[in-house]
Amino acid sequence: MKHLPSGNDGFFSVSVYFLLIYLIGVYYHYFNRFQLVLDIRMNLIEIYISRIYQIIN
Repeated sequence: MKHLPSGNDGFFSVSVYFLLIYLIGVYYHYFNRFQLVLDIRMNLIEIYISRIYQIIN
């Protein structure tokens, strides 16, 4: 079996570190977008419920 040269081990670990930081950033970006959409939907639902109550009363 051939062993990889150990000269690139530092580059590999730094690359993996930056890749993980990028993936975490992408996750939080989409998670925050999802939360924003969810908040907007909940606000719209509350507005519709209040309008329905106004129509009924």
